[in-house]
Amino acid sequence: MASCLCVNVHSEEWELMTFTASADDRVKKINEHVRSKTKVPVQNQVLQLGSKILKPPRKLSSYGIDKETTIHLTLKVVKPSDEELPLVLVESGDEGHRHLLQVQRSSSVTQVKQLIKNKTAITPEKQIVTCNGKRLEDGKIMADYGIGRGSLLFLTYHCIGG
Repeated sequence: MASCLCVNVHSEEWELMTFTASADDRVKKINEHVRSKTKVPVQNQVLQLGSKILKPPRKLSSYGIDKETTIHLTLKVVKPSDEELPLVLVESGDEGHRHLLQVQRSSSVTQVKQLIKNKTAITPEKQIVTCNGKRLEDGKIMADYGIGRGSLLFLTYHCIGG
């Protein structure tokens, strides 16, 4: 029978989290517990035991954790908002001009519209920007729409008298 472990997860952003596990459990199980408490996706978590980074598919026992004990893990959150996103902006119309935009996952729609104005001279008020069939709204960021590298943004614009 696998022995019972008390797992303490420390983080700068959250209160101490404590879980019960067995040495045969996979690290991913701890990641899932952390996700349920913090809402941080598993892929954005880094769990460390001392200086070792724990890999989700491995068992706790593979790190030498195999007896009744308390282990102290440190949670570091990878900030996906820092990721660079090269995007292609496609203008509506017969020409379908394309522009490369360098934005971050954390870039606001307002900032992106300003970049578009710099490339096209169309003011943000007249821009209708869509991606994956969704209209991008001011007050949101690229990450809110799940926009990834190489995504296409489509630009149409309001015309007076239509």
